[in-house]
Amino acid sequence: MLEVVHDHLDKVLNLYTKGEFFADLKTAKDKYFSITGKLDEDKEEFESRMNCFNDWYIFQYRHEDGSKVIEEYIRSNSLDEELSQAMLNVNHSLFEFSKISFRKQIVLKDILHDEKITLVKNHPNISLMEGDVFTGRVIRYKGDFYLLRGLCTLPQGVTSILKKQSKKVRKANSFEEELNFLLQLESLKTKAMHYSHIDPTKIFIF
Repeated sequence: MLEVVHDHLDKVLNLYTKGEFFADLKTAKDKYFSITGKLDEDKEEFESRMNCFNDWYIFQYRHEDGSKVIEEYIRSNSLDEELSQAMLNVNHSLFEFSKISFRKQIVLKDILHDEKITLVKNHPNISLMEGDVFTGRVIRYKGDFYLLRGLCTLPQGVTSILKKQSKKVRKANSFEEELNFLLQLESLKTKAMHYSHIDPTKIFIF
């Protein structure tokens, strides 16, 4: 089923990144990288950062009229209700790769929302190790959980700091506060990459 989701996301990017939408894409890209920090194309994490931008552009960026790209795509393509709701309710959060279960399934800890998420059996490899902490998006479709492509891994050694700040953000009970926090984490990750000689705990300050 992840292939079905990715196929639709690829179609979204194909439709809403050219022609009459190109100017809006450029505006979105300028806004995203002004928030999260610029990364040179020759950096090894550039591809993952672009995947993060793509997910943000599809699911969270708002046009001047307040609409989202995913909302326009769903209306224009008459997706079935279950898939539509899955795409409208993607969980953007801070996650920890907890373990591989005895059923060989990837178990994530949703740190920001204090929940456990078990990805679908035979989920594609996510190229992370147990204990890794990252921002990303999980979609639930037909009862199963799938991790989308845009992942921003965060430095080791700051997990306790992130968990403490996540509690504060969770208590605020605000979607906007959550999004600002998650994008701030991407920004701090960029800063940590630029200043790799500095202890990340001196950078991840809130």
